[in-house]
Amino acid sequence: MIVKKFQQFADWASVFCGTPQFLFSHIIWWSCWFIFKPEPFPFNFLTMLLSLEAIVLAILILNSSNRQGEADRAISQSDLNVSKKDFELDKETHTLVHQIWKKLNE
Repeated sequence: MIVKKFQQFADWASVFCGTPQFLFSHIIWWSCWFIFKPEPFPFNFLTMLLSLEAIVLAILILNSSNRQGEADRAISQSDLNVSKKDFELDKETHTLVHQIWKKLNE
């Protein structure tokens, strides 16, 4: 249950972090930070916050990407199995057509 909720959150975060709203909200946030300077040396704490955000986002995006990769591999395996069955049917059809052709030309 907890893992599924985390995966759903990771998928949502991956989608949201790729939007212009995410970019613009950060631009506004950084601008406010620079203008209002909440501490004497405003870049130390900001750097730490952005580093932590980058770590968390990287983990969320990698988790979402890994799950998507697993789903893609499952689909590819299913496609491969269907292709193998189709190949076997095509081989049988070719053999039957060849036998019919031979009988007709005797």
